[in-house]
Amino acid sequence: MGRRASNTDTSDEQLDRLRDIYRGLGPGFPAAAAPLFDRGAGPDGGDWCVRVNGRMSRCLSAAELASTDLFVLPSTWEIMRAEIRGLAARRDVVTVTGFMYCRPRGSWEHMRVPLLHVWTMRLGKALRFENLLDGLELRPVERRSRWAA
Repeated sequence: MGRRASNTDTSDEQLDRLRDIYRGLGPGFPAAAAPLFDRGAGPDGGDWCVRVNGRMSRCLSAAELASTDLFVLPSTWEIMRAEIRGLAARRDVVTVTGFMYCRPRGSWEHMRVPLLHVWTMRLGKALRFENLLDGLELRPVERRSRWAA
């Protein structure tokens, strides 16, 4: 147990914040997630690059992320809730596994969809978010970065 604790730079408070985000997951962007993406760079909190399946999709401000779905679902579907099965931290990387319960809009039928998310965190802020099963990735725009080009 001591070895595991010494290998993590992610605090229990940060893990609790991530748990709260997934508990608040439902239709729309969880309000608890917004502060994770605020980098304090300008009025919109900094820009983020969105990549889908390895291709640059668009760049958004932290404020615009609130209207973006972090989970690649057709617009006719909505997430009802998430069930987290595992939350593991090693240094600055947190892996989240579980299921999302989704339904077609206007229907009561639902479907259980697996989730596998990897968060890179530092000092309570997201440095990177990956939705590995859907091929979505968020990274901050770095000025003069070859990644953002």
